[in-house]
Amino acid sequence: MKKISNKSKAKITIIINLFLVFALMNVSVYAWFASQTENRVDAYDIQVGANSDLELSLDGKKWAGSLDLSDMKNALGSSIIDNLKLIDVTSDGSTFRIPQLIQKENYAEVNTSASWTQAQVNQDYLEFTLKMRAKSKMSVYLSSKSGASPASAVVTGENCGNPTTYATGSNTFSRDCIVGALRVSFENADSQRYIWITNPEYHLNNLIGSPDYTMNTNAGATAYQNGSETGELAHNFFWNNPKVHYYYAGNDLTTFENNYTLSELPDTSTNNPSEITSTKLAVLDGEPDENGYYQKTATFRVWIEGCDTEARRAMVSGKFNLALILDTFELV
Repeated sequence: MKKISNKSKAKITIIINLFLVFALMNVSVYAWFASQTENRVDAYDIQVGANSDLELSLDGKKWAGSLDLSDMKNALGSSIIDNLKLIDVTSDGSTFRIPQLIQKENYAEVNTSASWTQAQVNQDYLEFTLKMRAKSKMSVYLSSKSGASPASAVVTGENCGNPTTYATGSNTFSRDCIVGALRVSFENADSQRYIWITNPEYHLNNLIGSPDYTMNTNAGATAYQNGSETGELAHNFFWNNPKVHYYYAGNDLTTFENNYTLSELPDTSTNNPSEITSTKLAVLDGEPDENGYYQKTATFRVWIEGCDTEARRAMVSGKFNLALILDTFELV
């Protein structure tokens, strides 16, 4: 691999906007995971754009400077987006599972003795492989300009948008804070996988067994440990550090340790990108194909992490926007 020039100028090449709308079909309990109900997600206006230096494709056949993810088709030929029913799952960014619950009076605890099912790709979570090609050698990074945000401009207080029904008055908060449970994993051409926690600052607080919720919009690295607020039922909930990715593996709560968990993306605009490995998606180099193109791929997966406190019934019907931006740097 050739060294990346410090003088190379980063170019913003890809923007993907996801508008995800959660519609709760059945509210009967306060549940940790919402996967026991029919949660429907509608996604629209999903666009991918690139400049003339980098061409994109979803199928390796149709290449363009701009793409629409609604063009992704399943085996039956229908749109992936039309069939997406995003539910709360738990994942390490590779294996996606739907935990079973034991329903209690006003909460639900994970049933680690039950047989858990595999979540369905592009039904319970979103996955797409982005194919990239260019006629000049370059490195491609997930840019620090990428970000996710609630659809509502105001997320706490009586004037918040899309308010939850689980809090009133000054404690009211927006369902759009579900963005705190959003996860984006990306896997590069070298099979290195990273998980980005897009909004660790949004953290839902709730005493175990209590119907009262408050929203912390600047959670930082505060650790919410095992329901110590009440001293009982501590094993049923894990008030996790919002900057660490927790998920269930083998029915046991664990932390993601392979590659990196990113609570924020490193700066790819002003820093020397050769020193940043965690957001490198591909290096387009080697031998070009018969048409003179250098090609590589990167796989993205987007889901709502059911292990998070934000993946609660208080958040269902939340909306968020996600923008994924790529920076490219020429190789010299």
